[in-house]
Amino acid sequence: MKRFIVLFVVLFGAVLSCKDNSAEANPDQSGNTDAVTTSLDNALLLKLVNEVRANGCNCGTTVMPPVSALTWSNVIAKAAYNHSKDMYQNNFFNHVSSDGKTLAERFDAVGYTWKAIAENIAKGQKDEQAVMNSWLSSEGHCKNIMSASYQEMGTARVGSYWTQDFGARR
Repeated sequence: MKRFIVLFVVLFGAVLSCKDNSAEANPDQSGNTDAVTTSLDNALLLKLVNEVRANGCNCGTTVMPPVSALTWSNVIAKAAYNHSKDMYQNNFFNHVSSDGKTLAERFDAVGYTWKAIAENIAKGQKDEQAVMNSWLSSEGHCKNIMSASYQEMGTARVGSYWTQDFGARR
């Protein structure tokens, strides 16, 4: 699996030039608890995302201008948690769930009425900074982080599986 992730990053990775400035973030904390859940600092991850969004960056060869900050969504975090838990419990790594559900179906299942959604997944990173570095070094994942189409974010980690979901409500 590690070889797959390295290959994925090499194939889709890109050199980024993202500035780093501080940004304030006051997210609601998710109440998800489970024996297999590894701790996740939601406030830190939201801060890291919003710092990049505030400054803009290059996602591969695409220059992404600054965009507005995201807010934390416990509903989106629940969808992310469910997907990370599914990947952990069923030992797979994919955007489609073990029972064949798509991201849209997973958002619908938690009651999020959406007009735009996206997802980043990762496996094996040790902390929030490491997973952000991985996502930012992948052009597609970076573009999800930088897209002005999204207003909210929720992220979860179960074991070594990370899911970062984005949404905008209808």
